[in-house]
Amino acid sequence: MKQQNQLESSLYPIEQSFKQPMMLMALLVLIPALILFFIVGASDIGRALKIFFGNWISPIILWFFAASFFHLWLKSKKLGKEKQYTQQLSQFYIDNKTDISLQKIQQHSEQTHIPEDNLLLARSNLYLKHTGSTEDIDEAFGIKEREFLRGSYALSHFMIWAIPIVGFIGTVWGISNGISHFSDAMTATNSVTDVSAMLKESLPLVTNSLATAFDTTLLALLLSVPLMMMMLWMEKQEEAYLIHLDEMWFHDIKPLFVSKQATVMRDTEGAIIQTSSTDASVQSVADEIKLLSTQIGALQETMEDLYETTFADKIDQNNGN
Repeated sequence: MKQQNQLESSLYPIEQSFKQPMMLMALLVLIPALILFFIVGASDIGRALKIFFGNWISPIILWFFAASFFHLWLKSKKLGKEKQYTQQLSQFYIDNKTDISLQKIQQHSEQTHIPEDNLLLARSNLYLKHTGSTEDIDEAFGIKEREFLRGSYALSHFMIWAIPIVGFIGTVWGISNGISHFSDAMTATNSVTDVSAMLKESLPLVTNSLATAFDTTLLALLLSVPLMMMMLWMEKQEEAYLIHLDEMWFHDIKPLFVSKQATVMRDTEGAIIQTSSTDASVQSVADEIKLLSTQIGALQETMEDLYETTFADKIDQNNGN
């Protein structure tokens, strides 16, 4: 379970699953649109409604468009939260620039509910844990984040490509269906006099099929244009965020970590030097005491020799007399 949580937290924070939008829009858009098609598709309704509900292909186009639009909207919400978390974390770094540690960063992120996959938090944790290869870490983050950015829009690109394709499928289906009705009408006539009457009966079927053909293409092209604009706008916003993150990391955040590490190293070196100086002083005093002891010993031997040569002979003479 812990390993699974770590894998989930390592995902790109602005990644959005496409499964949820597809299923939700199938319930809210696809199924109701198909129901409306079976109810009002064959009746005489307005031109605008026929474009959306006059055939079975238009509901699929609406489904793709609604799912893609909802997917991009969810991504925009995630991007907004990611920017907010990054701003909070960067402000915390600036306010506590003299006392930044990995433990305090983790405590702050837990207290403010900043997710572990936040890009700035992930950079900070990796930098503080691997201070020996920071240049490789920075380069790896830049490549990884932009690869995730491109991958997160893969399904959106597919949908923008698929919507016109589905519209063209509707066009081909409508034209082929119209030709089929016309062919059936022509083969059903046995004489030239019946041709006009048969054409009059089958002409509405042919025109409805042709209308379906062009309606699906029109709907697909109309919906793909705003969807493309929204996707390009989102990609630009996300790319701008990554550029801002790089600038903030290299100019504001990383120098704080470097300065903190330099201060710690200076304090450590100062303590070592101070300890070495104290040890040298103690050793010097010990040497002085040892030298003094040696001198006192030599003086004692000299005094003994002087006593023996000066006073011992006189004492022996006095005893002899």
